[in-house]
Amino acid sequence: MTVGTPSHGIRVLLVDDSAATRRALSQWLVQSFPIHIAGQAENGGEALALAGQLDPDLCITDLFMPVMDGFRLVKLLRQRHPTVRSIVISVHDVPALHQACVESGADAFIPKQRLADELPGQLTRLFADAA
Repeated sequence: MTVGTPSHGIRVLLVDDSAATRRALSQWLVQSFPIHIAGQAENGGEALALAGQLDPDLCITDLFMPVMDGFRLVKLLRQRHPTVRSIVISVHDVPALHQACVESGADAFIPKQRLADELPGQLTRLFADAA
């Protein structure tokens, strides 16, 4: 896949309350895309703290997590770190969730079952101008 990316690759903050999901996604992302996993968190609160330290290009976050969910995380990321792009992923493929994520400030919503099909296009869209 050819994606315009920052010279260091897309620095990703990966957020999911399942360690097994984070591990699998991390391996797949690094093998499939010009991505560097800058950090991982198990909830939005941890992710928000890490975002200030790691300066990621992109946050890929699950939607439903304890402590702070993906809705709140992307809203606060947009306010505190406006250059960080965000993609919300979820096993729940409900149109109302898509809209709520966009209203919260997410750049995209991708159902986990369609991640392999939709992520390449979203990365191209979000990072087409980066180099």
